[in-house]
Amino acid sequence: MKTAIDNITLINKFLTGEDSLLANRELRVEKALDETQLLTTQGILLAKGRLTHRLPNIVIRLKSDYWGLLHQLALDACFIPLHIRQAQLDGATFAQYDHQNVPAGYQVHCEDASAFWKTWWINHRKLQLMDMLLLCNKRWYPVKQMLCDTGTIYVKTWRGEQTLSISEPVIWLDRNTQEHRRPLTLPRRKRQEPAVAYPYHTDLSVEQQPPQSSQSLQSPQPGQIMVPSNLRQVIKADKNRLLVHTVLGPVIIEGQNLTCTLARKVAKAS
Repeated sequence: MKTAIDNITLINKFLTGEDSLLANRELRVEKALDETQLLTTQGILLAKGRLTHRLPNIVIRLKSDYWGLLHQLALDACFIPLHIRQAQLDGATFAQYDHQNVPAGYQVHCEDASAFWKTWWINHRKLQLMDMLLLCNKRWYPVKQMLCDTGTIYVKTWRGEQTLSISEPVIWLDRNTQEHRRPLTLPRRKRQEPAVAYPYHTDLSVEQQPPQSSQSLQSPQPGQIMVPSNLRQVIKADKNRLLVHTVLGPVIIEGQNLTCTLARKVAKAS
């Protein structure tokens, strides 16, 4: 018993120029003069092209339930839409995709320049010269440097500097940098830890702290804030005033009815 062909396999066969009669419950491939056509079983033309021509090209219907799948499979087969945004703005029914030579090991991307910039920025510290290539005048050029400023992206390639708006469609190649490279990690910043652990290192509240020495249990004077002994490394207090040591420097807080809070631990004025 012959197994029914799925949509992805059928579309890939269409993209390789196979013009034998192929069909499933949704799609079919037909030969019409010197063109190969991809249609729905209802007869709606989804794509057509001269795939055995010296310069293969196809056109794909822009508004259909199959456009997303056709678009991605066409990119995977190295068919590049050079003017897709203009076709969409003009309300065209079809957009043309031209076959472009793509070096082995690269993935084709066709997205807004903002996605191009984001991909470069995330990976740029680890990128080698040939890891990202930009399509300029039907040729691939290595990306050397990128800068984004007020909605404009400046791309330096071997061909010179290219200027892109963030919403402009861009075609580039990525040598699978995100799959094979280790994630970027920021260097750890050394800092001095207090000699006594902060209260949020335990599940005990201020009221549940273990008994302190007689010095730490001295009764506060009226208006004075009682600071637990294990906060005194970072907090100093006197009448109606707190001195808090932070990584940015000391902070002085003055006023009535002050509350000393660190994480979920609270010490109130008596």
